[in-house]
Amino acid sequence: MDERLSFRIDERIAHAETLPSSCYTEPEYLKMEEERIFSRTWQLVGRFDQLPEPGSYISATVGGEPVVIVRDQAGHLRGFINICRHRAGPIATGSGCIERFRCGYHGWTYDLTGRLIGQPDFQEVADFDREMMGLIPIEVTRWEGFIFARLQRLQTNDPTLAEMLGEIPSVTSSYELGSMRLAGRRDYTIDCNWKVYVDNYVEGYHVPIIHPSLMREIDYRQYRTITSRYHSRQDAPIRTGEDQRRRYTASGDHSDALYFWIFPNLMLNIYPDNLSTNLIVPLDHERTLTIFEWYFHDIESPSAKERIAATISLSDEIQQEDITICETVQRRLGSRYYDRGRYSPQMENGLHHFHSLWFEWMNRE
Repeated sequence: MDERLSFRIDERIAHAETLPSSCYTEPEYLKMEEERIFSRTWQLVGRFDQLPEPGSYISATVGGEPVVIVRDQAGHLRGFINICRHRAGPIATGSGCIERFRCGYHGWTYDLTGRLIGQPDFQEVADFDREMMGLIPIEVTRWEGFIFARLQRLQTNDPTLAEMLGEIPSVTSSYELGSMRLAGRRDYTIDCNWKVYVDNYVEGYHVPIIHPSLMREIDYRQYRTITSRYHSRQDAPIRTGEDQRRRYTASGDHSDALYFWIFPNLMLNIYPDNLSTNLIVPLDHERTLTIFEWYFHDIESPSAKERIAATISLSDEIQQEDITICETVQRRLGSRYYDRGRYSPQMENGLHHFHSLWFEWMNRE
């Protein structure tokens, strides 16, 4: 076993200790995570409405690698490593619509299936097999209106996206997430390890201390966390009764706030009238990008715009509170007086679940 993984996460939460602080403060762990976790799990890379026609493409980063997602001429989704096979130039930047990929360094061209179709001034190169020099493909799939990509599948038991999502499609079917439209986006750069942010998300233990506005919205007494194989779900009933300070009021079938975490770094926050996605992207071992996007069915009417503004304002308030505590925790993880903590079996089963999955994947062949 790698010495950096010589500890263990006891499967019995009442006996278990949390991850050692070195997992959050030493840079070599992130390199291992990119290879063993991020490159082998399904990563959210965009929305299907960003690719409205053949030739439409978006670029992204997965597991520290540049990728490009495109609709080919038949309308099929394809994904490739965004690196020219000649000398590592970019074959696409940003997003747009093209007939073919053209490297921004020396002009090599590839069709939308990834096949190399042009390389200027290469006539005299010996033993050159164009068929072997196409773009390197990656796996791409969709759920609702979202596109996911995976760099590599090294084992036959590496899960499909459906296996990662588990019950989520059935639990959320009545919300009709696929027909929601993007209403806003905000990016936050946080001075903490990505796992500190996920740790904070997957437990509601901190809500009464850190989030007074959220406490007004939900009935914390009934807050619960349910863990599944590759995701966890936190939910709590939305409070009933009138309160002018609140954004939400319980009504009909959608009377709970649902917070899904999907291993390793995607959150879905579902309220009666909206969805927000929260993608956690490590920038380095002590800096993290969190990308929030909000989705509503109605984004045009005056009343909808008011609700959207109020939703984003509340979300931003909660996010700022999380940023403050996550950055504070990251600084203290570097202390020589702290190494590992313990879990609350009542309130931190989601955290124990995350750490157990992290340890499992870090120790995979």
